[in-house]
Amino acid sequence: MSGRDTMVLGFRDPNGKPYVICTLISVAVMLAASVISLIYLVIAAPGEANVLTTGDEPIGIVYPLVCAVVFVLSLVLLVKDLAKRMKGCPKGEQDARFMRAPVSKAGILFSITAFTSLAMVLFSHLIGEEITEDFISNMEDYEIMVSMMCAGPEEEFICRLLMIGLPVTLICLAKGHPKCAKYLFGGFGMSRAALIFLFISSVAFGLLHLGEWSIMKFPDTFISGMLFGYVYIQYGIHASIVMHSSFDLLASFDFFIDGAGTFPLVVMSILGIVLTMRSLLKIRTYIPKDMLHEPIEGSLIEMWERY
Repeated sequence: MSGRDTMVLGFRDPNGKPYVICTLISVAVMLAASVISLIYLVIAAPGEANVLTTGDEPIGIVYPLVCAVVFVLSLVLLVKDLAKRMKGCPKGEQDARFMRAPVSKAGILFSITAFTSLAMVLFSHLIGEEITEDFISNMEDYEIMVSMMCAGPEEEFICRLLMIGLPVTLICLAKGHPKCAKYLFGGFGMSRAALIFLFISSVAFGLLHLGEWSIMKFPDTFISGMLFGYVYIQYGIHASIVMHSSFDLLASFDFFIDGAGTFPLVVMSILGIVLTMRSLLKIRTYIPKDMLHEPIEGSLIEMWERY
């Protein structure tokens, strides 16, 4: 079999090597954006953190510190989970274990988010309705980075934990199931109730951005909200926080160096197209069979019948 035939077969398999490589790149960029941003925020703090306590709407120091702690903790949990999965893994199972890790799922959806966001930007440009962000022009660079870092913890808490996790937890309690408190932090799996609250929270997520952005930001953030929410439901709030904040932080790199954020996001968009193909292939494998590739997620019927 030629190398070309092997590559084609790899693309036909949702867990084939081409998709593993694309996922690995996505995860590397997502984690690199997180770490680089955190290093900058720490190093620049002595000279620039004063902008957080001045101006018309100062956010202070305590709030960013809390967000930073939550962000770092979420990052550590994702990396720790990956290290635990890969430790002592037989060579032939490395790809499969890597692809099942929450950080890999977040990386896949990270690239798909880049793809959908870029598609919405291009669509908005074509119809003459640009996605404006005038409020950012009044902010200092350091303040922008802090705001982007805080976006993940803040918005995931409001739109995912409170709008998805809390209602599902209350339903769990109403049905008399034990240990419902853990549902607040996500990772409980898709269900009819979760899907309904995912849609409602995504609409709210889109509407929350209209105060500072133009109307065309709504479809962009609605789609992103669906992707962030899916990661929250399937893999936990720590995964959605890292995915969310790292995406926003990477996009903000352009404020420091032209193209520093745009170029990797374009690359991620290309990977997002490829990984969208993978997602479509996985959906096809569900029909007519019930079972998903990852046993931890259960079958489609089991997922739908959850509360």
